[in-house]
Amino acid sequence: MGLMKIGLASLPLALLAACGGSGNTVNVANLPALQSQAGCGSLAQQRFGADAIGLPTGGVRVTSATLVAATTETIQSGAALHALPQYCKVLADIYPVDPAAGTIKIQVNLPASWNQKSLQVGGGGLNGAIPANLAAVGSSGSPISGAFPPDAPYPLSQGYATFGGDSGHQETGTVASWALNDESWTNFGHAALKKTHDAAFAIIEAAYGRRPTVSYFMGQSQGGREAMEVAQRYPADYDGVVSTSPLIGYTSHVVHKSLLARPQAGAGWLPPEKLGLIGAEVVRQCDAMDGLVDGVIDNYRACDARFDKAAAASPWATIRCTSGADTGNTCLSDAQIATIDQIHAPTVYGFDLGQGITSAPGYGTGREALAGWLNVNPQPALPAQPVLGQPGATLSYGILKDPNFNLLNFTTAAFREKLQAAAKIIDTNDTNLQPFFQRGGRLIIKSQSSDYSSNPRAVMAYYDRLVARFGRAAVDNNVRLYIFANGSHNGDAVSATSGEAQPQYVDLVTLMTDWVEKGITPPDAPEMRAMQKVPPYTVSATKPLCRYPLYPRYSGSGDPKKAASYTCAAN
Repeated sequence: MGLMKIGLASLPLALLAACGGSGNTVNVANLPALQSQAGCGSLAQQRFGADAIGLPTGGVRVTSATLVAATTETIQSGAALHALPQYCKVLADIYPVDPAAGTIKIQVNLPASWNQKSLQVGGGGLNGAIPANLAAVGSSGSPISGAFPPDAPYPLSQGYATFGGDSGHQETGTVASWALNDESWTNFGHAALKKTHDAAFAIIEAAYGRRPTVSYFMGQSQGGREAMEVAQRYPADYDGVVSTSPLIGYTSHVVHKSLLARPQAGAGWLPPEKLGLIGAEVVRQCDAMDGLVDGVIDNYRACDARFDKAAAASPWATIRCTSGADTGNTCLSDAQIATIDQIHAPTVYGFDLGQGITSAPGYGTGREALAGWLNVNPQPALPAQPVLGQPGATLSYGILKDPNFNLLNFTTAAFREKLQAAAKIIDTNDTNLQPFFQRGGRLIIKSQSSDYSSNPRAVMAYYDRLVARFGRAAVDNNVRLYIFANGSHNGDAVSATSGEAQPQYVDLVTLMTDWVEKGITPPDAPEMRAMQKVPPYTVSATKPLCRYPLYPRYSGSGDPKKAASYTCAAN
């Protein structure tokens, strides 16, 4: 009987090792199953029963397995697209229990030379597609978007088996009819992550004859929330988790954004023409707080406090319209100031949303003049349901289960039970990481202080609750939270006055793998780099990425483009 017919799962590990492997690498380059299209394609015969998955499913079927040829490095759109090895691209379907629920579609990439490690990649937006970065990693679509350095080799090139899924639906955009189905909604919340992991591990074992010895999860934005989900809900499955820009407290995030629509349907609307005025005022008051006037707000906590109406008197007095009424684009009316105050203010529920959460922090400051701030454009109108993007879709379809509900009429008090039910499924506020800590799991979180597509202050509040629960020493042993001051959701930063790009790249993948596999604790202030995206990757500036609650403060002397000229300081 030929090798392709018996399948790799039948091979003893000794035979796999004899095929050229050394150390922790299983070199299967000489095995037909991963060397030829016929061999790779034979994996398409694989089926796995529901007992292969740790949560209820209808089983798994591999739908295709295609050998992808190795590529050489090229330059595309001004960035280096690194070389990739030959690999077997496996597509599979995970079937639902409820026939009306969606099928979870997954992709598993199997390199010929495997390092016995796996990397699961989180999704983005409302998911609906397999992550596009399972092989080549672009800085705007990587598992750690905006931080994956242009000169870093791809995980697949380093021998990782990489995989991810669409969370169980193929519908994208702001229509989310899939969320009306309970199984699909729960899959999106967290269950698809476990199902994808277990199905991928079954496929990996079928290909290599063994399961990974080290398992990682990395995700950005929605994927960052998913990263927090797996650490909290499925701790036994992962050794290291990297979460960037996580949508932590996801229920509160969509509620806060939806509540901002109502004042902007009237006199409180913040038109695009006034964003430059608002942003310039924030920079005027906050730029020097970090010791350097450069158009970058590094002392984010002090700036947030400056524009906290509960703590500061009349922070917008300088640009307030004299009469309080809107008299043009050179000033803010009282109604517009009230909307900005609502942006910064907490959402107070008056009841326990779950995990002891009775309120959620408002948003911080910085980048008001740039894309992605919290003004609603075009202006919403009361007679029609406003276009609120993905947060509105999540609230109307997933939480309220009523896509026709006019979100301008939404109140938290009227939907207490629905909000509490949703929080149990999509929120990541559970601080019980003891099971993850006990198995030696490591968690790196990176958030940007001027991120409005997720809420960095909710991330900070979660970390504070972790420390309150376990103590700083225990948290330090397993968790790192870095705050990229004045960074955007996608992990970039620019000077508000000069437009110059700021240091942003840091290799969180290496920080995590060194921590898990070598016991090397990540530094308190890893160095970020501003660099070219093509060889020779010239570095133009560096700056420290400080651990929360510290920020990079200019020392007063030295080159402001050198990390050595900054210290990580407290307020």
